[in-house]
Amino acid sequence: MHGHRFEAKHHKRLDSPYRRRILPPAATLKRFGLKKGMSVADIGAGSGYFLFPAARIVGKGAAAYAVDASKDMLEVIASKRPPSNVVLSHTKDGYRFNIDSKSVDYVVASAIVHENEPVKFLKEINRIMKKGATLLVIEWRKESTRSGPPMEERLAPEQVKEFLAKSKLKTVKTVVLNARYYAVVAKKG
Repeated sequence: MHGHRFEAKHHKRLDSPYRRRILPPAATLKRFGLKKGMSVADIGAGSGYFLFPAARIVGKGAAAYAVDASKDMLEVIASKRPPSNVVLSHTKDGYRFNIDSKSVDYVVASAIVHENEPVKFLKEINRIMKKGATLLVIEWRKESTRSGPPMEERLAPEQVKEFLAKSKLKTVKTVVLNARYYAVVAKKG
């Protein structure tokens, strides 16, 4: 936990055809409840892998926040000409998001919880979530894979659920997505 951060110079890996095949972003977001009209925040937006489909799903009338600690990653997103409802938001330390409290219906945090102090990070996510909002956490399975973070930085689903509880978020379900990733869905009560 709280290891290295993904480097912007490797951003093309985030959009690989293999990743798109095993973790199709639009289908994954819809599967876990993202709908038209919701406000959405992609925390650790990276190259916009989930952001662009999320912005299209929620539509022009709803905000799609791209939050990242890397200005370089936000520049990658900007260079791709995001939809007009995308709001780029730099977080200097990764723990204070420039988003109003209780303003977001849906948050996606993909392969990012393990890069931070999980409870501190999840408490900030909780702050921006509306009552009843959904949080989709996607993390690397704690099994050996050819790519991804070192094993000692990976989080087991039980650890994520424990961090969510400490952050006052209620786990709804845990799902193995594929050989690389699992998802934990949580709600704000």
